Amino acid sequence: MSFLIAKELFKNSYVLSGKKIFFHRYCDTGFKTKWTGLWQDSKKFLDYFSFKINGTWLSPENCKSFEFGEIDATHFFKLNGIEAKEFLQVPENLNSFIGLLTIQNNSKKEERVKVEAEVAFNIRDMEENWHNRTYLSRFYDNKLVVESEKGCVVFGSSPIGNFISNPNYKEHYPSGEKQRCFIPGIYFLEFNLAPKSSKEIFFIFSVGNAELEALEEYEKTKASLFSLFFEKEKKYQEILSMARFYSGLEELDELFKWSVINLEKLAFNSKLGFGYFAGYPWFTQFWGRDSGWMIPAVIDLGKFEEAKEALKTLASFQSEKGQIPNVIYMNGKVDYNSADSTLLWIIALNHYLKNSGDLAFIRSLKKNFFKALEWIKINEDKEGFIENGEKETWMDTLERKKGIEIQAMLIAALKAASEIAKIFWEDDKELWQKAVKIERNFEKTFWDEKEGFYIDFIKGRKVRSINSIFPLFFNISKNSRKVLKVIESEEFTTSYGVRTVSKNDLEYNPAGYHNGSSWGWIVGLVACCEFKNKNYKKGLDYLKILYKNLNQNCVKSLGEAWNSENNDVNLWKVSFSEPGACLQGWSSALVVRCIDEFLLGMKVDAKERTVFLSPSIWPKAKILRRKRIGNDFVDFTVRRVRNKVEVDCKSENGLKYKILVHPTSL
Repeated sequence: MSFLIAKELFKNSYVLSGKKIFFHRYCDTGFKTKWTGLWQDSKKFLDYFSFKINGTWLSPENCKSFEFGEIDATHFFKLNGIEAKEFLQVPENLNSFIGLLTIQNNSKKEERVKVEAEVAFNIRDMEENWHNRTYLSRFYDNKLVVESEKGCVVFGSSPIGNFISNPNYKEHYPSGEKQRCFIPGIYFLEFNLAPKSSKEIFFIFSVGNAELEALEEYEKTKASLFSLFFEKEKKYQEILSMARFYSGLEELDELFKWSVINLEKLAFNSKLGFGYFAGYPWFTQFWGRDSGWMIPAVIDLGKFEEAKEALKTLASFQSEKGQIPNVIYMNGKVDYNSADSTLLWIIALNHYLKNSGDLAFIRSLKKNFFKALEWIKINEDKEGFIENGEKETWMDTLERKKGIEIQAMLIAALKAASEIAKIFWEDDKELWQKAVKIERNFEKTFWDEKEGFYIDFIKGRKVRSINSIFPLFFNISKNSRKVLKVIESEEFTTSYGVRTVSKNDLEYNPAGYHNGSSWGWIVGLVACCEFKNKNYKKGLDYLKILYKNLNQNCVKSLGEAWNSENNDVNLWKVSFSEPGACLQGWSSALVVRCIDEFLLGMKVDAKERTVFLSPSIWPKAKILRRKRIGNDFVDFTVRRVRNKVEVDCKSENGLKYKILVHPTSL
């Protein structure tokens, strides 16, 4: 199903991706920032490309509409007597980018058509801007090969074209930052086009660290141009079918569908292992914190194999002291400055165990699991809390110690660990009792009865922040209703989301990255807690905010964060301003988790073949959800008939499940 835009194309960008490369561009054809172009993880290869037909460039001026599908994008152009369309796709498992340029002669006479391509190569690392790197180019065997010490690109077409060499370097300023690219010359094709007829030209870009690798990728792509599209289309259909969801609410169904697709877009096969990028276009690393929130959503979607590999990749970079990384860069560098990545890894590991029943995998990570528990012991204070460093929480631009959310995650992680420990015949009661003790201390330490809210400490002072939502999400709060009443008020909630700090705070800024903006995943967390507290109307209201933001910056994508008062994507980050990432993984992940774990209130125990549901649904609701449990697929139908909840399920393998529903009446 495609989405068509026919006006204000300049406002939105889009992302196409496979498991090896991604492509970022604007809907009006523009390559407007240093982040647009063709990338392989954190290395850029192309700044831009552009086609000229009979002397007229295909450009924002003649791009009349844009169509976006689950796996492709198409730009439509109108020229004098000629129409053109540019269909684009990234293959799933190749370092290649494919385009199909279709030229239609609408006149009553034969036209001589000349198509010219200008390609700007900029092979650089993400952290680089201008550089004086030297490029070599040559045209042989009907292919253009461009390389530097950083990598190689091979470009060609079918039918084949010709090339006029005219190498030059060009400086330009996308989004105001100086860049230097290499233009080797002009690639062109000429042909006659009969009246009312069309011509199709495939073009291919393939990339690699060296010429041989890029050439191999090019030949593989050229040999399977048609099958690559159908294989990818089939795969995405299978993904959506495997995680089928239908609520009868069009906005909710659409939000879920695109959240599933965008999580898949972030899946990446690297030389370091498989994982999920945190977001496009610049969070193309494996972030332990982000992955900790995303992997449970991947599990909810039944993608156990992918979740297992992502958990394993994080574990393979665990520190000697047991800490799961904060960031794994694609060049192999690792940062460990995170107080929550280890906790979230334990929680995700237990979520995998419950849904998959895969004991063998859990046993294979026994050493990593117990090292993670050792890290907790090393970092706990006398009350059992974890004292985090100033940049070790998700609010990594603010000075914080003993973050509320870190302690909530700690309690949840210890409870999850007590479940995992049963596999190893260990005394799980000690872990559970420790969690309960810290939970009691948590309320005493962080709840302020006078304020009617949990108190966060930022820069050494008490602050009313959105971090009060975490005790509710992790089911440890004794004051859920009071907290939600505050968050629902104008103090936090706006038409565009939820402020990260109270609007009454001295340092509140609606565009402040962590001190006032609205984050997609945080809006999702609030929605989760509303459903958890059986307030489906409020829960749906928060999800509708996310739905409205699907095309805010990047087509059919949920971004990182935005101005909480006017929805502008430009945010203030300590000493500079820049837009939030246009496609952020945990924003999509929280939509999936909200629907499965909170709207439906679904908890699975694959080993015991038991499913617990605590739905928070509207009158006359009929919700369909296909769920993977172990090696089985189960179709659930959840209905609200007057004030009663009815649940039916059908196993693909003919298995019987114990279904527990609470409450049975609403």
